[in-house]
Amino acid sequence: MSDRTRTTIAFLLIIGVLFMWTILSKPKIKPEAVQPDTLDTTSAITEPVEKTPTIPIIPEHTDTIVVEKKNFRMVLSPAGGSVKEFYLREYDIDVVPDGEYLFVTQINNDEIINFEYLADDDSVVFTYNNADINLSKVYYFNNPHGFQLTTNFSNITDQILSLKSGISITEFRNKGEDLRHFSVYVKNEKVNEMKKKIKDTFKYTGNVDWFALRSKYFLLVINNLGIIDGINFYKLPKDLPLKTADRKEDRTDIYSAAFGCFYMRGGGDRYGAEIMGPDKINISVLLLPIKHSELAKFKKGYEGVASGGIMGPISRIILLVFNFFYSIIRNYGFAIMLFAFLIKSVFFPLSKKMIQSQHKMQMIQPEMKKLQKKYKEDAQRLNQEMMHLYKTYKVNPFGGCLPLLIQMPIFFALYQTLITSIEFRQAPFILWITDLSFKDPYYILPIAMGVMMLVQSLFTVVDPRQKFMVIIMPVFMVFIFLNFPSGLQLYWFTYNILTLVEHVITKRGGIK
Repeated sequence: MSDRTRTTIAFLLIIGVLFMWTILSKPKIKPEAVQPDTLDTTSAITEPVEKTPTIPIIPEHTDTIVVEKKNFRMVLSPAGGSVKEFYLREYDIDVVPDGEYLFVTQINNDEIINFEYLADDDSVVFTYNNADINLSKVYYFNNPHGFQLTTNFSNITDQILSLKSGISITEFRNKGEDLRHFSVYVKNEKVNEMKKKIKDTFKYTGNVDWFALRSKYFLLVINNLGIIDGINFYKLPKDLPLKTADRKEDRTDIYSAAFGCFYMRGGGDRYGAEIMGPDKINISVLLLPIKHSELAKFKKGYEGVASGGIMGPISRIILLVFNFFYSIIRNYGFAIMLFAFLIKSVFFPLSKKMIQSQHKMQMIQPEMKKLQKKYKEDAQRLNQEMMHLYKTYKVNPFGGCLPLLIQMPIFFALYQTLITSIEFRQAPFILWITDLSFKDPYYILPIAMGVMMLVQSLFTVVDPRQKFMVIIMPVFMVFIFLNFPSGLQLYWFTYNILTLVEHVITKRGGIK
């Protein structure tokens, strides 16, 4: 078996594991009730809530309050004292779904009132007064990443602060991939992902330091600065239309999407929430890009949403290397190519040993065939003689596989890095590649990769029995890579070029 074939098979195994991991990691919908077994067991209580989340209809209101800050822009509405827009300047995104509202105040069975307001540079104060009820709701803009929100409602026993609309999709060219990363987190003693617990609805009652709604690249964090009685979480049905006073048409496409090869990159669900509180609620809200190093600086455990699991530490090291290369050449595409060159250089000694092992195995093939013919009726004796043959010629039959096994964790971590790191979001390379987190729109890279694999296989494979593998493997790999991010396509294309160069150098220099 050739070096190229071994590499291809190893990578196909990686793709297969990633495929199974993606399928198995999707939440399973079961009819039975949710059990309170996953959060801090002493304080977390779960109980069923309403089956279908109804996004409150906001009364029509022409006034808006625009708050301009260095890092973000917010648009507030007196209707419910709500947030109509939360725009992050650096990334050109708004996390409030189009036509919807967040942090809507509801009282008395979902009643939404129109507030009076007073705005200055650092705060917006909403007030409502009548004979029985005195309400105040104040936004303080005292944080470069968001705001603090306090409510003070007299004679109110049931106060709801609604985020039922959830946060919006921001990657509209690849909705399914964005939706696949949508999730919900609650932090008490540790960071708990709630996604698998929210079958339709899920009520959490217990200690909470913060909770967060996330998309692929962004995190909306709600820090508890006072008392939160409970949080209702909702899975937003894929057929849920948007219903607000200033949005007459129904748009269901935002709730579902599918993309990619097979189901590997299919869409997921969006999630909404309601904060249940007494007469006072005090929270701070931050809108943050999901960067592990930046989230860790807050020392609040936010980085737990971007841990990356087992491959997380390796992935973060790879990203540090990418960022170092980027600091020099200012192009993540070329940084990916340099990384491929680095990996090929680091593993060249192992690759050389793999080629040597392959060469020795070819040398003893005639002897192997003689033994197989001589002891075809005695499998035990055949194994003994084969081991003796390996020992005589100092051949390790597994020597060709070891380098590939060692590299597999790097492939896993690299896949995770290129798929989830915000650094590659809308990062251009050259010419038609304008977003390394998105597929090649013209499929030039994956096709070129397949051609390079075919040339390399023709260059290295000498056994006529492997002609089928020589042709089918490049075609299959092109099919697999068609809808992968162009950053990953670029890496594998570069890696194949370097592998071909490696074989040319090794062949000319001889096997020593």
